[in-house]
Amino acid sequence: MKSALIFGGSGAIGNACEKILGHLGYEVLIADKKQSDKKDNFIICDTTKESDVTRAIQSCQSKFGQIDVVLCCQGEYLVKRFEKTTEDEFEKIINTNLKSVFLVCKNVVPLLKWQGFGYIINLASMAGLRANRGHGAYCASKFGVIGLTETLYEELQGTGVRVTAVCPSSVDTPFVKNELKLSTRELEKLLKPNDVARVIAELVSSNPRVLRKIVPIEIDLELDKLERKERYS
Repeated sequence: MKSALIFGGSGAIGNACEKILGHLGYEVLIADKKQSDKKDNFIICDTTKESDVTRAIQSCQSKFGQIDVVLCCQGEYLVKRFEKTTEDEFEKIINTNLKSVFLVCKNVVPLLKWQGFGYIINLASMAGLRANRGHGAYCASKFGVIGLTETLYEELQGTGVRVTAVCPSSVDTPFVKNELKLSTRELEKLLKPNDVARVIAELVSSNPRVLRKIVPIEIDLELDKLERKERYS
């Protein structure tokens, strides 16, 4: 039986990934700092703390005997003009979105290399490929995730371990709703968590010889029109 460890699995995208991986026959362990009623497949984990990350990895390996897929879905979102972003806000975004991915990858890679197989999928963003006004801290964190993933992609060649950065455009999640305050009509145009989960399902179901470094996910949405509304403070 294959297994998956989902960091940030209590969020909208993490929940969608848990369900679709379950349909594919994966045993799933959720690691998140948010409390969950999923007692049998949930572990408390603050991904900005290395001790929590290593405990989650060890728990998954002990529970299932191996780890086939690792998803980094944890994240924070901030829309704020560059000069108004505080040091604390910037640090929180970088720690949650970038440092946590570093800690997960650093600690799970040795196990996956020892196994000789495994797939790490880091949830980045189109904001890591192109900058948007009002997204300074967020873009910095997601550009960093892509840089880290590309480095791992090169270093893991020939080990049997794959790594991919999935880069969706705006997704209809509580983070986006709270920050952008879009109308119902605008929210309907955004990607849904299931859209992202389906792409991840396709990746993990692909032949192990198939390597994908960066996978953008976009829909037909005129984001520039949303940006021109300047919904950030």
